[in-house]
Amino acid sequence: MNVSRRNFLGGLAALGAGTLIGDHPLAAQAGKKIINVHHHLTGPAYAKFLTDNKARDFPNKTAAEGIEVMDKAGINMAFCSIIGPGIWFGDMADTRRLARECNDYAAKLVSDYPGRFGIFTTLPLPDIDGSLKEIEYGFDTLKADGVYMFTNWGGKALYGDKYLGDPALAPIYEELNRRNALVYTHPKDAACCHDILPGVNGATIEYPMDTTRTIMSLLSSGTAAKYPNVKFIFSHAGGATTGVIGRMAGGAVTYMQDGGTLAQGAPAPGDRLKIMQRFYYDTAGATNPVTLGALRKMVPLSQILFGNDFPFGGALEQHNLLVKAGVFSPRELEMIDYENPSRLLPRARIA
Repeated sequence: MNVSRRNFLGGLAALGAGTLIGDHPLAAQAGKKIINVHHHLTGPAYAKFLTDNKARDFPNKTAAEGIEVMDKAGINMAFCSIIGPGIWFGDMADTRRLARECNDYAAKLVSDYPGRFGIFTTLPLPDIDGSLKEIEYGFDTLKADGVYMFTNWGGKALYGDKYLGDPALAPIYEELNRRNALVYTHPKDAACCHDILPGVNGATIEYPMDTTRTIMSLLSSGTAAKYPNVKFIFSHAGGATTGVIGRMAGGAVTYMQDGGTLAQGAPAPGDRLKIMQRFYYDTAGATNPVTLGALRKMVPLSQILFGNDFPFGGALEQHNLLVKAGVFSPRELEMIDYENPSRLLPRARIA
């Protein structure tokens, strides 16, 4: 669907006027299924770890509270991942132990709340051997839906200095490629760029930038091309990627119709663009007509998934913003809400 100039400008006006804020009974429509791929759930062991290490303050929520929010928004199933900054604080043994505790907790939720949750297995990076063991345990024992990796890893506590295209991750990608596995990613502050602007937290600017850095890392290193069976989901609509798409694709992109289809007579895109159009992108924190319009131009509709960033983003509000942005038709929203994630994540089909 082409987004008309009138609809696009109307969406901008609504965003500026603040009329997109607040509850509105658009999300929970009878007979519609919604799958959320971006749902943070912090188990007791990880919550204690973050508190003990004074890593961050966060609105910890129980599984029951998560389901209450899901029900209000009409969300059938949510796929769980931990919040940042992650479990690496310099001790390999602690990192392995905590990864296992987080993953076992997620598996217990799947068992305790049938049909409501899925699992993205936390890896104990930078421990490569430990991560390979956790991949095996996650997929073969816990029946996980994918693995969870932050956009940066390694380095000191809190701030990673390596990205997902780093060659050190080759053994992990070889195993994931063999399994045709899914990688769900989420940004966090990087070693290069935390606390740069006084009073501005990392989620405002650096999270979008770090998602784009790690996408570029996967492209420029050749990692994404080398392991084509590994499927990536990038949160927040790919961060800042749409804003620098021409640079990342090598300057080949001059004009694209919806879904990244080049207009007649335009130069053919380079391989990087094709790979970016193979990635998946969730809508968490990006449900405004500017970002969604750009994402719709960059990738096929089949690559867009609903996410709300629980407990940081209101599920009902996020879905209402997705609807009211005016970028997607009702039929396209059905694809984003259910058809796309259920094709990618078999567990979603039981929702």
